[in-house]
Formats: sequence, structure tokens, C-alpha cells
Amino acid sequence: MRRSHAFTLIELLVVIAVIAVLMAIIMPALGKAKNLAQGVACKGNMKNYVFAVAMYGDDNDGRFCEPRRCYFSQTTPFPVESGLASYNHVRWCNGNVDLKSHPEYGGTLFRYLADAKAFICPTYKTVAVRNSEDQFYRADAANLKNYEPWYNYTMNAYLGSPDAEIKNTAVKKLSDVKRQATTFSFCEESALVDTAYNESGLNDTYMIPGNDTMIQRWLSAAGGSPWNVEPGPGTNPRFYDVLAGYHNAPTGNLLKGRGNCAFLDGHVDAHARSETFPLAYPRK
Repeated sequence: MRRSHAFTLIELLVVIAVIAVLMAIIMPALGKAKNLAQGVACKGNMKNYVFAVAMYGDDNDGRFCEPRRCYFSQTTPFPVESGLASYNHVRWCNGNVDLKSHPEYGGTLFRYLADAKAFICPTYKTVAVRNSEDQFYRADAANLKNYEPWYNYTMNAYLGSPDAEIKNTAVKKLSDVKRQATTFSFCEESALVDTAYNESGLNDTYMIPGNDTMIQRWLSAAGGSPWNVEPGPGTNPRFYDVLAGYHNAPTGNLLKGRGNCAFLDGHVDAHARSETFPLAYPRK
């Protein structure tokens, strides 16, 4: 009768050690592959925004829609937003106004986006945790009845905005933008805040680095070139908003990577937050 061979404790420990080493080698590679796949999916999502902006322009004499109404039909609160002090700043994670489930709240651009598969990057769903550092989220987090991150693509505030604070910077029509290949219509924002660089995380539908007064000061300090304007630290003050940085980010730092942008010439590409202002500024 053949005796079965039992593993000794030493042999078991060796097997476990080998498995641990293999996992340590494989897991980072799997994580990188997952990140790359999510980045590709995100770019596919944003391509829908390229088409939506173009179709809206075709139907409206080349004009841009108003950024504050690109998703929603009103800037005042909907009934389901009662009890939220900063209702418009937490719509990105309020499942009660998710336009896939509530198209009745849709704004000027939404009907051009209604068939989009997603309004949110798959990576962002893991980044947008409840401990967001954004001040608007912190103020209203306890009042959110249905926390559900459902969008993080926001419109360039300098395109089509009637706001007085950017009167000298904003443009109304596509033909007013000289360099469409380096001006984005929509971009990814993040809920994360780097206190040296930006004041807010993702908080509305409106991506704005700064107002006219700030822009004039930035350009003067940068010799007139928007490409030399970066968010602080340094001589420039913090921006209001910056591009997301979680694609291809160094391990443990979701601010140092890139965020995807949908450009007016039709392409989608990822850029670092240091390029936020020159890629948003339409008058370069």
C-alpha cells in the first residue's frame, strides 16, 4: 500500500512564500492594466461630449450652451433637493437627480447626451469617496439622502457663460476660439483637493480656473502667455478648479497623474493639472 506524502510545515511555508512573491509581482501589473482599461473607457465616454457639443453648435448657429445649464434645466433647486444648502455643488453625487433615472431634470445639452453610456469615469467611482475634501461636499454630506457619484465631466466655464466675473474671457461661439485643438469643451474634475493648488474639488457642472481679475494678474506675471500660467504654489494663487490627476498617477498620489479632456477639434486626450488654465483659456 502506497503511503501518501504529507507536506511538512517548512514545505507549506515555502509554498506560501512563493505565492506571496508572485502576487507581489502580478498585482501591480494587474492594477496598471485595470487603470489603462478604465482610462480607455473614460476617453470613450468623453467622445460623446465631443459629438454633443458639435451637434448643439450645429443646431444653434455655432453657439455654446450655458455651462451652468449643460446638464440641468435650472440652477435653482429641484424639489428633491430640499434640505441641501449647496444643492448645485453636490449634484454630482446626488442620486436623486441622476439624469439617467430622472431625464425630466435635463438641461440644454442633455438631450444631445441622452444616449451616452456614462457621465462618469469608472476610475472616478473609486476616487470619489465620502471623505471628499471639497468644502461644499463637507457642508452637505450629512444631508444627502441618496449618495451616488454619477458624473465628473464638467464644461469649460469660459465657453458660452453669461457670468459677469468672466465677461472678458468667455466666448459665445466656436468661431471665436482660435485654437480649437488646444481648448477643451469638457474635462474631468476630481473630488480631491490639494490645498496648495485648488480651492474646490468637483462641485458643479462648471469648470473654472479663475475670474477675469485673476486671469489678468496671471497673464501679466506670465509675460502674456497662458502656457506659463500654472496653479500655485509660487507666485500664482490657487485656482478654483483643476483637472483631475488620477489617470496614470504615481502610486499613492491621485493628484499627480492626468485627467481626460474633450477638445473642440474633436479629439480626446489626457493632460496634467498644470495645463488646466492654458487648455481652458479660449483667447490664446
